[in-house]
Amino acid sequence: MTSTEHSLIGSVFERKTSTAPTNPSPRFANSPSSGFPAVQHRSKSAFARAKEEEKNIGNARPANVPPILPTQPAEPTQPRELGVDLPANDDDIRRQISEENERRVANMSQDEREQERREIIEQLGNGVGDLLERVRAARSRNAPKVPAVVEDMSVQKEQVPEVSREIPIVSPLPGLATRPNLSRVKSLEDFGKRGTSCVPGTRPPTPNKASRKLRFAALTPDDVHVYESAPVSPKRKALPLPPPPDTRDPSILSLGTFPQNGLPRKRPLPISPEGLRADKHEQNIANGRSEPEEGTPEYIRRRYFPDVPADDPSVSWMKPSSFNSEPVLLRFDLTGTPIPAEISATLPSHLGLHHHADGDHAGYTFDDVFLLSRSTVPAQRATMLNVLVGIARRLGMQTRDPRCAGMITELQGKEDELRRRILAAGLSAMNEKGGVGIRAIEVVWECLVGWDPLFDADRAELDLAPSIMSTLQVPDFLTQTTELLSQSALPPESMAQLLSIVYRLSQESNAVAELIMTTPRLLPTLLQTFLLTPIPPPPDAPLPNPVALQLLIVLASSSRTNAMALCEATDALLRFITMLPPTSPFPESLATTLLTQTLRLYSTLASYGLYSHIATTAASYFTSLSKYAVSSTSRPLKVAWAGLVEAWIVCATDPHHTTPPHEILWSQVTSWGWGAEVLELRQGITEAEVEVWAAVWGAASAWLEGARVNGIRGGEGERAVSLSAIQDGFNKGVEGRAVGVALETLRAELAQINETPQAERYQCIQRIGVQAHVLSSAVRLWLACTPTVTTNAPLGAPPFNLPFAELSSLSALVVSHPFWSLVVRGVEQAACRSLPSFLAYFHRLSRHIPGTSPDLWVAQGLLILRNLLPGDEDHAFHVLEVVLAVLTPQFIGTLAPPSIWERGGWNAIKPFLDYAIRPNREVYISPSDVTPQSIMRCTTLRLPSSSSTVLDEHRITGLPLSPVWLTSPIDHLLRSGSSPVFKALPSSWDASEVDVVRTSLLLVKVTQEILLRYSLSHFALKRSEMVFTCMKVFMLEHGQDQAYSPATGDEEEVFRDVVVSSLMSDLVAPFTLGAASASSPSSKLPDIDLEQASLPFLGQGTPFYQFYTDFLGLYDAISFSHPIFASLLIPPLALSYPIDYRRLLWGDFAHVLRTMRIPMDQVIAGDLRDFLYPIEKGEIIGNYTGALLQGTADEFLRLVAVHHVACNIWPDIRSEEVGVEQEDVAKKLLKVVVEMGDGRTVREVLRYRQVRGEVVIYPPACFETSGEWIADRAELVHQVLGGEMHERLQGVFNG
Repeated sequence: MTSTEHSLIGSVFERKTSTAPTNPSPRFANSPSSGFPAVQHRSKSAFARAKEEEKNIGNARPANVPPILPTQPAEPTQPRELGVDLPANDDDIRRQISEENERRVANMSQDEREQERREIIEQLGNGVGDLLERVRAARSRNAPKVPAVVEDMSVQKEQVPEVSREIPIVSPLPGLATRPNLSRVKSLEDFGKRGTSCVPGTRPPTPNKASRKLRFAALTPDDVHVYESAPVSPKRKALPLPPPPDTRDPSILSLGTFPQNGLPRKRPLPISPEGLRADKHEQNIANGRSEPEEGTPEYIRRRYFPDVPADDPSVSWMKPSSFNSEPVLLRFDLTGTPIPAEISATLPSHLGLHHHADGDHAGYTFDDVFLLSRSTVPAQRATMLNVLVGIARRLGMQTRDPRCAGMITELQGKEDELRRRILAAGLSAMNEKGGVGIRAIEVVWECLVGWDPLFDADRAELDLAPSIMSTLQVPDFLTQTTELLSQSALPPESMAQLLSIVYRLSQESNAVAELIMTTPRLLPTLLQTFLLTPIPPPPDAPLPNPVALQLLIVLASSSRTNAMALCEATDALLRFITMLPPTSPFPESLATTLLTQTLRLYSTLASYGLYSHIATTAASYFTSLSKYAVSSTSRPLKVAWAGLVEAWIVCATDPHHTTPPHEILWSQVTSWGWGAEVLELRQGITEAEVEVWAAVWGAASAWLEGARVNGIRGGEGERAVSLSAIQDGFNKGVEGRAVGVALETLRAELAQINETPQAERYQCIQRIGVQAHVLSSAVRLWLACTPTVTTNAPLGAPPFNLPFAELSSLSALVVSHPFWSLVVRGVEQAACRSLPSFLAYFHRLSRHIPGTSPDLWVAQGLLILRNLLPGDEDHAFHVLEVVLAVLTPQFIGTLAPPSIWERGGWNAIKPFLDYAIRPNREVYISPSDVTPQSIMRCTTLRLPSSSSTVLDEHRITGLPLSPVWLTSPIDHLLRSGSSPVFKALPSSWDASEVDVVRTSLLLVKVTQEILLRYSLSHFALKRSEMVFTCMKVFMLEHGQDQAYSPATGDEEEVFRDVVVSSLMSDLVAPFTLGAASASSPSSKLPDIDLEQASLPFLGQGTPFYQFYTDFLGLYDAISFSHPIFASLLIPPLALSYPIDYRRLLWGDFAHVLRTMRIPMDQVIAGDLRDFLYPIEKGEIIGNYTGALLQGTADEFLRLVAVHHVACNIWPDIRSEEVGVEQEDVAKKLLKVVVEMGDGRTVREVLRYRQVRGEVVIYPPACFETSGEWIADRAELVHQVLGGEMHERLQGVFNG
């Protein structure tokens, strides 16, 4: 360097260099000997770790630095004295450095140049060439700048040298042109720029505080841009965000155009074409190996583990996992919304969806959510519980409606399992304070209340989630809820959710309702928190919640015990009655709702005969309420008031049935004038308000029914007053139009219910129930207005007009409608309870309609009995009683043997039929219309969740009745040792086993003929049901010692009784082949198999095959070729049954075949093809052949054997082509028949002809047909048996 150049440098003291070797990278300075990087704890910041590494490698600045002293005092020198030796700006410095570099390169040898290149590539990577090109291009774009001014001195810009070896810290992206009012990104190209000139050997001057100014660029919304976020762990990233490139990129949005609701998706940083070429370009170095890209696993292996092979398992941790091999997991955002898999890897990281193990995918899997829902960080736990809330809401929606929008198809079929897991997560956090506990309550609410459809379950058990109840641990949950409610630390919304949860639990079952009642302090806490609020309410205090009253109604409806326990707490609810809505301190709508629900609660208690004394205690308040209800426009209020009046009138009809007795008297009801006040509710009601009409007519009916018992001359005066008020309305007024509207609406709903979606079906059933209630109340009022209750007494004139023809046709439609197959759950049955009540009331009315014959009335009663639902037991007993009363010996005629009436007639089986209707005497479900008997005897107002037709002494109710319920007396005889009926028979009952069987079969026969007479065959017993009934008669002897029985007085088997045998023969005759050829109505009935028909008796635990095995063994033991006994063995031999039945008879019991002589016309079957097709093969063919060769099969059985043997031999009657193996079997079978069979067998097998798909030809015609097939068979005989046998059989073929 020249002296001028030396003058630029002050005094320099050389420091002692460190003797420590230089490591390739400070990052791996402390790497252990195993070859893996050391673990770095996140508790230290990046800055702290960097400082620690510097200390470890000895690069820290020495503490004691020698002072820098100039050799002579520095004198201020003007820039102009520097001349050309002092570069004036950055371009001069850059040019000077470039020239010096060129001189150094020119003086280097070729080896030195290659060494320098290797060092640069090793430090900066393979893309250094393109990197320099981009720096030079950027510098060229910046060339036309205004020359910088330093102390009023202009410095001319020099040209940039052709070759530049400057390396920028940040590689500029294409299009980084200078933009107005936008700060640029600093890089190495800006190094050396100064705002002021410095004196050599001195520091730049430090500005004082006064000169310091904070300046901002004048930015506009169009100058600030939103970029897609970089990957979570990028290999390289820039320190500041660069401005957007010149070329338009739609993924970069300006704040001026950025949509508020849109979120840019995450994507990799844009790479220029030059960068792509640099990544792909491979530099060849001295050793001839290609250098991999920096940061790749191969680069790390070569640099830090050069001696380890590439396929060594110890370095497999560096290789990235294959994305395609990872399973696609369902992920959710923070609202519980599923994130599609195709965008899970593209969402930005600032959304908070990457706080889990797999940081490359946005969203949380189920495992992530359940894990984080137990986090110790409250905010994180509350957030995850909120995610579970959204997931539970979506799962509940798709459970209720499989066609709902946004359904998560990946979770179909897993809803119940996930519901239990989500509920468990919510339960575990309910005791937490703050937002965690609030979110946990919301999770439980979604899993219990929000999940299931909204059912009006006051009068039915839901029983929708038995598995959820086990997860919930109801007793512990109720205790926990009590504590939460008593602390009053939750917001009002969470308190209301807890109330809703308890209300939902009460709907589940009567057992859960009992737990709620017995939980300590729960009921008082609920009353005090949600009902007994301060009056007048403070500004910030919560108002009463009507859901609490609905809870009390459900609890009272569940059992009489609960209702009695609630009577004491109900006194405080009188506050909602004493203050009518106009004067209530609460909002009028809330006050009306509270009043309505309180009246419903009183009505529920009155259904048990409880708490009716309140009508006397608060008589003045109820008088005011009655006047207000008349003027009110609230339909629910009018319905609730009319329902309460009806219940109290029923209690007063027989005061001995209330609890305690005489709580309300008929004289009090009369003095209060409720009969007239109820009819005043009719004022202002239109025909569209059908529910109000039904309630008013129901209360009026109760008034007239009570007057018939307690009034003068059977209530004649009360009926006259009522008729004068309503007669014109029914004849030509609004009442008549209301009945017409109900008729039309009910028909329309029944017509469309089959097409109604599953999610809307319950609402349709509710509408049917409302319209049926109108018709039921109208018919009940008509019956109450009649002067007598005797059904067969003549009427001079109807009390008022009703559309009798329309009602009759509607009843016929209802009893045969498929609607009943849709009503299987308790909530659905409770919603339409008025429909069977309408049928029962109309059955009473139809006896008074001219033209109704006794047998038609009996047919109506039999159909109505089949359609009655739980709670209609009283209607069922009444219908059964009047039906049996009609079936007298005079009505039946010669069908009834005199011996039956001599032994008491129907009294022999009446206890068994009553038991079929009500099997459990300890449970009494209140009817839809309460009666004086029901208020004393009922134990619950709620229907069971479901009912079963299987005979079981533990059933709550026998309704709806089984199709074979009339044969139930025989079932009890078969189980006489355990039958509860035999344990409770009255002392006057003295019928024998034969008497019970005779009477039961006679009742079945009479009802069967009546139903077929009026084309009601689908209500009659089917073929399989009739066969199984007769089988049970024979099975009465199973396990008996056949000795004289003093208990029954029988000396012989029941089936050998002449009357019993005759009745069974008459019962099965319509189902034989002979009846089918005569077009008997019974033979054309749709049938079910015996395995299904036997379920009501055998249940799921005993298969019918076992029963049939015992039946066949009993036939072998005691039948003595009884024809009916033998014919009952035939139906299970049809080819629709498993082959086991045929193997049992044709194989194991082949010796009984010779006793079964069953003519073709006496075979119990609908079609002979059932035993002929499809053609049998295999082992059973040997059994058929053996029976033919031994001559044990005759009549029908012989035809079956010949058919299957012949079809296995002759190709012309086979139904399909067979293989070589089957052809060999056919030849062997033909040879056995010809060589070992007698003449009849050989002739029948050789000449048998039957064509599938055509009319079945009966013997002997099936052996006498002719055609070209004879020659084909003869040719086959010649091929198989030879010419000699062919000649011997010519007579058979030609005869």
